Amino acid sequence: MVAEKTLELEARKLTFETIKDNPGIHLREIDRIAGIPLGTIRYHLRVLEKKKLITVRKEGKYMRYYAKGEIDRSDKDRLAVLRKELPRTIILFLMEYPDSSHKEITEVLDVAPSTISYHMKRLIKDGMVDKREKGYFVVDEDKIADLLIQYRQTFLDSLVDRFVRIWTKGEG
Repeated sequence: MVAEKTLELEARKLTFETIKDNPGIHLREIDRIAGIPLGTIRYHLRVLEKKKLITVRKEGKYMRYYAKGEIDRSDKDRLAVLRKELPRTIILFLMEYPDSSHKEITEVLDVAPSTISYHMKRLIKDGMVDKREKGYFVVDEDKIADLLIQYRQTFLDSLVDRFVRIWTKGEG
């Protein structure tokens, strides 16, 4: 009843649906997708949070929004990482080429070794990547693939589209 009443206003309902369809979305993405003025979005976000229809996570300089109960904590953590372009690119590369070395990742992605080192340490700390003798690999690859497939439209990334085509080719 509270949810229905809270979502009676069209702009608030659109804000909520945008968050529900795009977990981990930030303010500017809501604005871009919903086409509602930022001040109006901010107001509705405060109401939705107060009514406990959404949860908010601070991630670096962004506030990320999630519909309450739609996604569990570990998936929120994974999505937060996957929403960042370079970590997502590294993960996609490792899913396609597991056991790649630091040097191979650096060369193929054409990124400074120090930058790759920084992100690899973060990905290992976050439990998404690990290292074995041969090289790096993605931990819980199937779960990561499921998240990429489920939320692919939210990444706006041709690499994700390519990955989904390759990953799902064997299904069905």
